[in-house]
Amino acid sequence: MKTRIHFFILLFLVVSVAALAQKGGPPQKGNSQGGSSQGTGNDCFKEWYSLIRERGAAEVTDGTHEIIITLRNTQEGTSKCYMGKVDVRNGKLTRPILVQKEDGTYEPLASTGKGLDPAFARSMSEEELATIADGMSVNFNISGGEFCRIFFYTFINPKPKGLKQAPSAKTLVKN
Repeated sequence: MKTRIHFFILLFLVVSVAALAQKGGPPQKGNSQGGSSQGTGNDCFKEWYSLIRERGAAEVTDGTHEIIITLRNTQEGTSKCYMGKVDVRNGKLTRPILVQKEDGTYEPLASTGKGLDPAFARSMSEEELATIADGMSVNFNISGGEFCRIFFYTFINPKPKGLKQAPSAKTLVKN
């Protein structure tokens, strides 16, 4: 019974994310954390995914964390990224997932009746759906050919420091 309740909670989460994708979500000012890849030549999902794959991420701790919510339509080749926040308990996503509005307030993602792809939902357990690994959620398959992934950007490892090159011998040795 408890597993079914958790599954429906996660289903609501994914439906909420899908609602944001269908409505287009709040417009973001032209940075990689918001906006769309449409017309800009940028793919915010690819940018975040590449960064986290390049640097890696620390284990996400329990608490409330700022996140990047990415919504992708692979058929159209577009992605949209939004700021949000979520609670993590026992290393797992919990609901509600909150999306940030332009005025800085947060609201739960709205439901549109669009949910997880049925085959995808059957293929994963509730625990798998709430999994956080390498600073990101699982890749949710949403009906209609869309995907959602959440990035815990504050846990991305810092950029590795480069090696300092030595100056020429003439510069270092004066005699």
